[in-house]
Amino acid sequence: MTGKYDIEIYNKRVHYHLTVKRNITVIQGDSATGKTELLRMISDYENNGISSGITKICEKRCVVIENASWKERLATLQQCIIFIDEGAPFLRSKEFTRMVKGSDNYFVLVTRDSLEHLPYSIEEIYGMRQERDSQKYQNAKRIYNETYQLYNLQAKEDIQPDLVITEDSNSGYEFYHKLFGETCCSAEGKSNILPYLQKSQEKEILAIVDGAAFGPEMQHVMQYMRDTRNKIVLYAPESFEYLLLRANIIDRTSEATEKTYELADSREYFSWEEFYTAYLIEQTRNTIYEYSKKKLKDTYLTAGNFRKIVSQLPEKIKLALMVNQKQQL
Repeated sequence: MTGKYDIEIYNKRVHYHLTVKRNITVIQGDSATGKTELLRMISDYENNGISSGITKICEKRCVVIENASWKERLATLQQCIIFIDEGAPFLRSKEFTRMVKGSDNYFVLVTRDSLEHLPYSIEEIYGMRQERDSQKYQNAKRIYNETYQLYNLQAKEDIQPDLVITEDSNSGYEFYHKLFGETCCSAEGKSNILPYLQKSQEKEILAIVDGAAFGPEMQHVMQYMRDTRNKIVLYAPESFEYLLLRANIIDRTSEATEKTYELADSREYFSWEEFYTAYLIEQTRNTIYEYSKKKLKDTYLTAGNFRKIVSQLPEKIKLALMVNQKQQL
């Protein structure tokens, strides 16, 4: 399944609006924000149609899967947007993970907990809030519920890192080590980022992670960043391969990053990180830029190409590099 889909569902009392564009979307947030009512209305409309008093507007069928016969039901669904509540005991099972991988459906998971076994994006973690602005909506008598991104990282803070920690241990780490020098180290995996932060006391830290699959780690990492006195800046591009595509070292590859939701079929790619890697490998096959996650070719590290990659970094990080270079002169 590919595509970007708006979902509106409403009755006389309440109106919901959300947009999904990846195979996994997570809705978190506090109690009493309307998450349970959303699932109830979707289920009611699925069972009773317009006689339920509910209106649903979406190009795709929306369904709710609960515990009863979930495997059998999921196996019959294609091209659907499937909603699942955190109370479903199968949500954390290996079998559910296996069925999500390669599925021709999108999944909206309503849960306040992290789901470590699923590679979802930090950009697809949403909260839900009530919007009562009568200027925005025509019917002021309804309660309007809309989603908002919980984590919108723009690397806006000034940073002069004593330590740079990368999630990547291969090609991405090679690039960042060349960029930052001996201050850069690899955590060797996303689950090791938090332990690295915890043991690196009294240091100013820049942590670089692959945002396309870092969602399960965000809750704990952000909580630590709020609690610690250390200055930590988290930079989360989709992936290192995303930066290479954006840099247009290989002509016109940045186009694949602009509307990824039209290209990254959920049947083939468990996350957009997987898509960017596969796309880059295919576009560079049998060329001087032939890409491998294990080892970064020297052609990417020539002065001109290196500058193109650096140009994709946030301005605050580029400024930190300039300051560091001046201090070394």
